[in-house]
Amino acid sequence: MSGLLGPSPRERQKEFDMGCNCGGGTQQQQQQQQTISAFQLTLPDGTVRVYYTWQEAHAAYQRAGGVGTIVPVYQ
Repeated sequence: MSGLLGPSPRERQKEFDMGCNCGGGTQQQQQQQQTISAFQLTLPDGTVRVYYTWQEAHAAYQRAGGVGTIVPVYQ
């Protein structure tokens, strides 16, 4: 099951077992190969905040009343 941080180890192993399609992959697959450098919290009022750990982002999310969206920022 895919989560906030990408595919589970079982899904990654399944992709590995399937071999290469050599098509370069989809944009989502390319992003998953990149490193997560931060987490962005977007609140309903349009405020955007960036945190370096998921724990910080989640704590801010909870302080905001559990509203908004946390997404990983890839680099």
